[in-house]
Amino acid sequence: MIKNNYIIVILIIVLSLISYINVFDNEFVWDDHDFILDNADIKSFSNIPSFFTEDVDGLYRPLRTVHYAVAYSVFRKNEFGYHLNSVFFHVLISVLVFFIIKKIVNKKGIALVAALIFAVHPIHVERVANMTAGFDLLGIFLFLLAFYFYILFSKINDKKYFIVSILLFILALFASEEAITLPFLIILYEFTFNNEKLNKKNIKNSILKNYLIFFMIALSFIVLRFFILGISGRIETYLGGSFYITMLTMTKAFVKYIVLLIFPFNLTLFQEVPIATGFFDLGVLLSIFILTLILIFTIMNHKNKVIFFSVFWFFITLATFSNIIPIQIFMAERYLYVPSIGFSILVSFILFNIYNLTLKNFKNKIILKKILIILFILLLSFYSIRTIIRNNDWQDNLTLWTKTIETNPFNSMAHDNLGFTYDHFGDEERAFFEFDKAVELMPSNFRALSNLGVAYGQRKEYDKAILTLNKAIQINPLHYRTYDKLGLIYFELNQIGDSIGNFEKAIEINPRYAKAYNDLATVQGRIGQFDTALENLKTAIRLDRDYADAHYNLGVLYEFLNEKGLASKEFDIAISLESENELYKRKIN
Repeated sequence: MIKNNYIIVILIIVLSLISYINVFDNEFVWDDHDFILDNADIKSFSNIPSFFTEDVDGLYRPLRTVHYAVAYSVFRKNEFGYHLNSVFFHVLISVLVFFIIKKIVNKKGIALVAALIFAVHPIHVERVANMTAGFDLLGIFLFLLAFYFYILFSKINDKKYFIVSILLFILALFASEEAITLPFLIILYEFTFNNEKLNKKNIKNSILKNYLIFFMIALSFIVLRFFILGISGRIETYLGGSFYITMLTMTKAFVKYIVLLIFPFNLTLFQEVPIATGFFDLGVLLSIFILTLILIFTIMNHKNKVIFFSVFWFFITLATFSNIIPIQIFMAERYLYVPSIGFSILVSFILFNIYNLTLKNFKNKIILKKILIILFILLLSFYSIRTIIRNNDWQDNLTLWTKTIETNPFNSMAHDNLGFTYDHFGDEERAFFEFDKAVELMPSNFRALSNLGVAYGQRKEYDKAILTLNKAIQINPLHYRTYDKLGLIYFELNQIGDSIGNFEKAIEINPRYAKAYNDLATVQGRIGQFDTALENLKTAIRLDRDYADAHYNLGVLYEFLNEKGLASKEFDIAISLESENELYKRKIN
């Protein structure tokens, strides 16, 4: 595949690395803590079978979770390794994009320009700079590779390429939901570039059978996830309150996506889209008008194969995130990763059409070509610089949430996460203010309510803490972390029965939540239930072998039971995991 194209491949790799070279200094941020650092499930390969039968926070991406487990076994808590994973796959995908486009349009120049635009576009920072989102790139790579092998099969008619495409498609489905659009992309490709084949009955029947296989695989995956395993999604209600209002709001989101691709300014983790008030909402009417114009123009010019393919690629690949099946947000920049391939092809095609314009004056033609080359270099430079600047926004949690609030001051989740960051730094006053602001902006934000409840507890306002935590539970009765926090509040009040009850409820909801076992053991140790405390601490460590507090508490319990050697071993493990922890240091000394 790379033979005779090695210079182009090197160019794509170099520009990709230049654009993301500063990302390697960034710390773990946002959901990196939930999905990597604090995710006990990925810390033991023995959990792998459960990845294929259970969801992770409403997501069913078992192959991605296996990828987490493998990566954690290699990198542990080393940020560099996870950034290397993200950048590696982004570079790999950028190169693959070149070969896909080259196969489709059969023009190396268009493919190169499109791949370079894709490689450095700042809209991808949210996928690449965020270590957690970087794990999605495995599924995207498999998805695009499956499409590439289908193209090879379509051109060469060698069955082995078809079989490889099917196998890659199955793997891709278990790594990322985005792969579900592959059958539609195959139809788009065949209709756009192989329309002559479809007019021949025998070939048409053969192609239809090929379509059917891909659709049957996609349907089987849907049945497995939604009906056999019963994994519906992260939310079950539409963000707009109804399917109708949500779809109207999504027209505004789609137009905003297009604007962000053309003008990648004010990039932010949480892009706001005002919920539509109805069909005659001015924003909805304007969005429908713009989208209709784009589709009419594309259909009327369907003979221009590249434009037709590019536009419909964008809409088909974005359909996964269109809220037809409810998702947590209306839009996110990371959702544009695959759709932007269509945008990149379109921009490249337009540039080459202008470049190849026939002008009577030869001198003017030379000048035009030089201007276009300069403009393209400037465009790539602009994109690359914007990407480098945006990478810095992901430097650490304080930077990320401060920048997010600057661009989106009314986002509840951003204020909640900034509060959590301040709390981590020990700034309880600022943390309380941010949690309170988050709840004020969105009273249904159960995570913010849960954090606010803990903040009340830190202030010794226990009645407010219990009330607030119970509100969070009413909104989401399955959020096990809230029960654990409530258990700790009751422990502070010496209400041991209520404390143990909440820890046990957290464990009932999530039997692999190591912290609840540790906290339960702490209470049991206090009331003299040493045997059960010992077992629960061992369970916590079995679930998360890098859980420093559990090792420390087990050491304390062994010390109390006069098992000095075992205690010393656990203290050593705790200090090796968190060498700067003052409590552990004092114990060792």
